[in-house]
Amino acid sequence: MFMSKLFLELVTNEGIAFSGQVDKVTAKGGLGEFTILPSHADFMSTILSGDLVVTSKGQPKKYNLTGGFVEVSDNKVTVLADSIN
Repeated sequence: MFMSKLFLELVTNEGIAFSGQVDKVTAKGGLGEFTILPSHADFMSTILSGDLVVTSKGQPKKYNLTGGFVEVSDNKVTVLADSIN
C-alpha cells in the first residue's frame, strides 16, 4: 500500500536531532546517493560524510553529517549519525 509520508528519526549520541513526518530523505551512501520515498522497500546502508537532505512540505533542510547508518522499515527511516556539524 502506498503511503504519502515517511516518519524520520535522526539520532546522534547527544539525542534526537529531528523526529517527524517527511516527504523524502536523500543521503550519500557507500554506493552513491540515494533517495528514500514513502513505501520504500526495507533498506539498510552506511551514510558517508556530507549532506542529509530532508524534504517536508516541499521545503528541503540540510543536515551535514560526519557519517552513520540508515535503516528503512515500514515507512520509518532511522538515521544514526556519528555527528551533525
